[in-house]
Amino acid sequence: MMSAWRFQVVWVVVALFATVSASAQSVNLIDERLDGVRKGFFELGPFYATPVIRLAGGYDSNALSIPDPRSDVSAMFGPGIQLGLPMGSSSFLELYQEVDFVYYREQVDLRQVFNITRVGGGWGGRRLLFQIHDEFRHETMRPTSEFDHPVETRTNELEASMMVALGWRHKLRASYQQHRMEIREGSVDDPTIAMRLNNTRNSVSLDLIRKVTSKTEAIVEGFFEHLQFDDLTRESSSYGARFGFDFSPAFGGVLVPTNNDSGISGRVLVGFRKLVPVDARRVDYTGLIGSADVSVISSSRHRLRDVFDRDIVASIFDENWYFVENRVGAFFRWQLHERFSIEPGAVLGRNNYPLPRVLEAEDGESFAEEIVDEHTSFLLTLEYNFRKSLFFGVTTQYLERRSNVFSFDKDRLLVSFSLALRP
Repeated sequence: MMSAWRFQVVWVVVALFATVSASAQSVNLIDERLDGVRKGFFELGPFYATPVIRLAGGYDSNALSIPDPRSDVSAMFGPGIQLGLPMGSSSFLELYQEVDFVYYREQVDLRQVFNITRVGGGWGGRRLLFQIHDEFRHETMRPTSEFDHPVETRTNELEASMMVALGWRHKLRASYQQHRMEIREGSVDDPTIAMRLNNTRNSVSLDLIRKVTSKTEAIVEGFFEHLQFDDLTRESSSYGARFGFDFSPAFGGVLVPTNNDSGISGRVLVGFRKLVPVDARRVDYTGLIGSADVSVISSSRHRLRDVFDRDIVASIFDENWYFVENRVGAFFRWQLHERFSIEPGAVLGRNNYPLPRVLEAEDGESFAEEIVDEHTSFLLTLEYNFRKSLFFGVTTQYLERRSNVFSFDKDRLLVSFSLALRP
């Protein structure tokens, strides 16, 4: 009886292994990646090349995002090129370079020449794929929804990952990411703001991905992060987990797909985060986080897109060294013509702070007040598609931000146009 039982177990194990091995033949990680590398507009020697051109401009009623608004007119011209080099059937290299020429009529200090450089590559086979990418950006940006003033920044993002196919249904992905952000000295009047926002984040994560249907994958992710700031008292560690779904992964994991096929596409992740500062005097965080960017596209190519974000963000305040950013929005694209579409939308946001701020009354006594920071954006975009990859758009955006912090309370109207040649 024991020998027969052992024989049955061995037979089942062999059968399962054979099934997994046969099924794994339909998985080829490196070929899927190489197909994307070869999608260039034209061949430039051994490279597959794709030119990218961005031309934008418009009117901004509050270019500096201050309570006393100052309007301005700006323009940007950004030519770039993307190069892909497949090397045999097991490796590839990628390069992207863009130079941005930015002009402001009134704000002379914001006139700059910026650049974006991205290099990367990968190696692998049917069931193993290793990738590494490094992106450097020098640009004017608004660092957070709290500190939304245009400042000159330098960011660097390095990511290395290894993907292993476990049969045809499961994949395991391990990754390391380092993100650095630095506000250029002199871009802000108060140097303590830069010290509180400049940071380096090192993170590792492990994802288990299971194919549920032909176009849907389930994701379970665990992560650990270490955060360092110029303000050394803000050093901290963070860990947590997320789970969710990736719809239509054949689109390459793009959160906002441009594919007009009907169906659902995008990604939804929810989970929790624990933030532990090194300085025990600082408040920690334990709570929910999440993100969602999902589009439902009809057979007539109308699209309903929903977005949601909840996570912690570095703050410019002292005791409230972080805030919880909450954002939810919806957009509806109405395809009026094969080439022309109109898309209205709205985004609601609220920043929650762990501690109240302490103020001093006219009589000299101190009192505590909860920080209120809410913002609403209304958008309307008109887009015309000249050809497959050439788009022209006009966007009107109105931002209303209401806060009991004087420097946060503001309105902003932005009317802009964009002409883009992109993959």
